[in-house]
Amino acid sequence: MSEKSVGSLLSDWLRYLGYSCGLSHNTIQAYGSDMRQLLLFLCDYKGAEVEVSNIVGLTKSDIRAWFLARRNAGETARTLARGLSAIKSLVKYLIDEKVIEDCEVLTMRPPKLEKSLPRPLTIAQLNDVVSALHSLKRTSWLVKRDRALLVLIYSVGLRISEALSIDRRDIANSSGILNILGKGGKARVVPLVDSVKAIIDDYLDACEFKLAEALFVNNTGGRLTASAVQKLVKKAREWLGLSDKVTPHALRHSCATHLMENTGDLRGIQELLGHSSISSTQIYADVAKKYITEIYDKCHPLSGSSKQEN
Repeated sequence: MSEKSVGSLLSDWLRYLGYSCGLSHNTIQAYGSDMRQLLLFLCDYKGAEVEVSNIVGLTKSDIRAWFLARRNAGETARTLARGLSAIKSLVKYLIDEKVIEDCEVLTMRPPKLEKSLPRPLTIAQLNDVVSALHSLKRTSWLVKRDRALLVLIYSVGLRISEALSIDRRDIANSSGILNILGKGGKARVVPLVDSVKAIIDDYLDACEFKLAEALFVNNTGGRLTASAVQKLVKKAREWLGLSDKVTPHALRHSCATHLMENTGDLRGIQELLGHSSISSTQIYADVAKKYITEIYDKCHPLSGSSKQEN
């Protein structure tokens, strides 16, 4: 079969992921990227043009060789695990479409992930990042936009894609709550407290594009993009000399960690963040314990570290 057939097969699969499986746009993009990398690898590995037969006949040996090549290129275990998830999704699609009956790749286990805890920002760091916005832009309404966006993300632990998908009418009709459409099309309700609403209203009053549909717009009136926000936060952290772990998503981690430290309400935080499984939220309890232990070791008079410092 031709290369066009391979492209057509993958296009049909990616559309299926969106329409039938309800996967997020970001996940579909990542899966598509993984499969394009696999095709390029197979072309070199097999020493021939990739055909549908190469996809249909994937073996564990093929995938292990691909993993090794990606490991040597510096990819993380988490990225490899996502790649395997993408392959399994495609194989299951082929089985459903009766292109194949079975595939040994489905029995493969993902690479073991190294457990790493998200690093939350301190309140002081959050304030510094927001304050730095004034040094990065000269246009007043853009500074107010950036401040409103970052404060909103932190206030209820939004994903950046969730915050940027909010429209002005959502704020106008909020009545103290926001309806958020999260990963996989799952809806949830989050609070919009008065102090955050006031910051957003201040931005909207100053915004030059009064008739825009999107809440957060760029300097031409179009919907603000995730890459633009990531660049903004990168500039802020470089200006302040902060770690490269200070990202828009770190604001979500910070919200969850600070709530856990102050409330210990795991279920409530799960609902707020839109986690489908409580195990995804459990990591913030681990983070809170870790930093409480660090503070104890540094400050408590009975800790060994405190005595040594004295």
